Amino acid sequence: MPAARFLLPALVAAWLAPAAGAQTAVQPETASASERAALREAVRAPRVLFAVSDSVKGDDGVRRRVDTVVTYDPVAGEYAHELREADGRVLSRAVRATSVAGPTADEARWARAEIAAHPEIARLVAAARGAVVVDGGFPLVREAGHPCGPGGRCATYDVFEVSDGDRRRLRYVVVDLRAGRVLDADADPQGNLAHPDARRQSRLR
Repeated sequence: MPAARFLLPALVAAWLAPAAGAQTAVQPETASASERAALREAVRAPRVLFAVSDSVKGDDGVRRRVDTVVTYDPVAGEYAHELREADGRVLSRAVRATSVAGPTADEARWARAEIAAHPEIARLVAAARGAVVVDGGFPLVREAGHPCGPGGRCATYDVFEVSDGDRRRLRYVVVDLRAGRVLDADADPQGNLAHPDARRQSRLR
């Protein structure tokens, strides 16, 4: 079965992956130190970011299941897009240095727990009068040489205080899903995050 025949479905499926990556707004996720350590190790390990199955018709007219699988290797800093048959045989494989696939469930759990545990953010959460939610999970790709550059994996999250139906941003956070750390606990949501000099306060008052 020629791999080229399935290239377009694979690309479409990969593009329709949770690229926007938005997570439903949730309360900051608390976790013990051991739980956070386990989540951090999972974030630092190779993992499947996205997988979808489709039924396609081959040149012989027979429909077969084909899987599109996107994986990330944080050690190598590589994203692999594979098209596989049901028996696991790889029909095509492309390796890339960047991706806009949104956070996996484990990555999102780690991010929320790490954000909630950050000393600066924990103080803001403790002082908040309304409910605090963590929203976002949007991929961030920056220039070469930056942790969010080629080979990296970053996402942005908003920490909001919700009171009487109003949302007030407490912090805009950048997390490093490759190294397992909060990269910037006070990023500028209005500035150019792709520019190293962009670092000014702009939280909503």
